[in-house]
Amino acid sequence: MKKLTKLKTQQNLQKSRLRENFELLDQIRADAVNDIESLTQDFQHMTLVAESVQRNYRALLAENKLLKGTLLSIVDECDCWQGNRCDRCWKLLKILASDNPEEKPDAASKYRAILSQLRNLE
Repeated sequence: MKKLTKLKTQQNLQKSRLRENFELLDQIRADAVNDIESLTQDFQHMTLVAESVQRNYRALLAENKLLKGTLLSIVDECDCWQGNRCDRCWKLLKILASDNPEEKPDAASKYRAILSQLRNLE
């Protein structure tokens, strides 16, 4: 009788452990689904932000092109001529040519510096 009771107790323990494992697996799966849904929402939000940045950048480029065209038309409509430009036209042409090295950073060297810093971190 003791053996039968012991066997039934062991079976009941195994069943309860099995049920606990199943419940734990169900919780893990539910958490994984929730995490995937959260990631999906985050990716959708990042996509919207990237599209907004892209639209804004395109608009900025269009405004920049318009501004450059306006400045060039001011120079073209001026009474001075190419060999003898007035001070205002020289300033505008200098701005358009970006002759000032302080305003025009060397992007390639900055990029290389950032890459070398990242490689040093690894």
